Amino acid sequence: MDATDDLEAKMNPGAGADLAAAFKGETYKIMLVANKFQTGFDQPLLSAMYVDKKLSGVTAVQTLSRLNRTHRTVGGEKKAKTFVIDFVNKPDDIRAAFEPYFTNATLETETNPYVVIHLANKLAQAGIYTEEQVRQVAELWVTRKGNNALSAAISPAQHDFRRRYAAAIEAEDKVTLNTLDLFRKDVSTYVRLYDFMSQIVDYGDPYMEMLSIFLRLLEKVIAEFSWSAEVDLSDVVLVGVKHNKAPAVDISLIGDGELKGISAAGTGAKKEPKYVALQVVIDKMNDLFGAESFAESQIREFVQGLVQQLLTYPDLVQQTRVNSKKQFMESQDFQSAVTEAVADNQQAHNTMADYFFTDGPAIKGIVVALADAFYEVAIDKEAVQPYSGS
Repeated sequence: MDATDDLEAKMNPGAGADLAAAFKGETYKIMLVANKFQTGFDQPLLSAMYVDKKLSGVTAVQTLSRLNRTHRTVGGEKKAKTFVIDFVNKPDDIRAAFEPYFTNATLETETNPYVVIHLANKLAQAGIYTEEQVRQVAELWVTRKGNNALSAAISPAQHDFRRRYAAAIEAEDKVTLNTLDLFRKDVSTYVRLYDFMSQIVDYGDPYMEMLSIFLRLLEKVIAEFSWSAEVDLSDVVLVGVKHNKAPAVDISLIGDGELKGISAAGTGAKKEPKYVALQVVIDKMNDLFGAESFAESQIREFVQGLVQQLLTYPDLVQQTRVNSKKQFMESQDFQSAVTEAVADNQQAHNTMADYFFTDGPAIKGIVVALADAFYEVAIDKEAVQPYSGS
């Protein structure tokens, strides 16, 4: 599940903002957590995991390996058993994720330790934060001045990023949007790379550690999901759980793997906006339908068919010509058009189509993403129409 810190706090009533600290006590034995605990949660007490989202590649390894921490109580008793109950992923997919790291994993290429320095320079050139702001936030963090002081110190960079992003959306400035999206990606990359590289390389520059602290906080407040509307789960009540025991499957690891070292960072290139937007819809639907075991090709076919159906609505296409993307995505007409288009083509993917007649928050998010994708496709199609004048 994707959730903000505030939503996690609501999902774990009374636990407070620091869920990791609450988990160490005697009161809380179960936590509902989001992506941030997949790779950064180092809690030896953790002994069981219930997985309800798709995991693949290194993310699967990092997430499930949260259980691989030894623990001995004051009385000398050791943590003896761990287990995972996975509601979504297939055994073969988990085996494939772990296989490259089993027994004799080797590096094909060396990791360049200067990648982190190059990335820090690239981020600074964006002009979204200053060295003084970085040092101020790091000082507040180290001296534990509290969340209010940290929020106030990080807010100038946060507001500058959001101001630029909003202006680029309003002006339909795709170049600037691409640049800001890459900046957001580079922030996350620096945090992950510095955490890894600083364990084995002494960079001899305290500012790089300060920058890591600053960017870790900035990453949270400029992340894509932090801009979306909150989902109110206050009335949700668990009334029952059905557990079916499936046959045991052996996923013993047998092979070797070759791992590629890190040679560059911050060199990604943005894809065409229409393809990026369509992939966002597909990914969101894949998360929603994961338990239904739909192949991604089926979901992709459904999404592309739905977009093509919507392109046959002349009034809808006309709206993309006379409105900005923001105005178009806020229109209620698109929601109605999606429902109509799904109904017209319901027999092709009946189970997927059924979800579009519910009023769940996940479907609302998919419709918003679909409006974004449709706008990009419609504008692109209009731009390549052949000239037919006399």
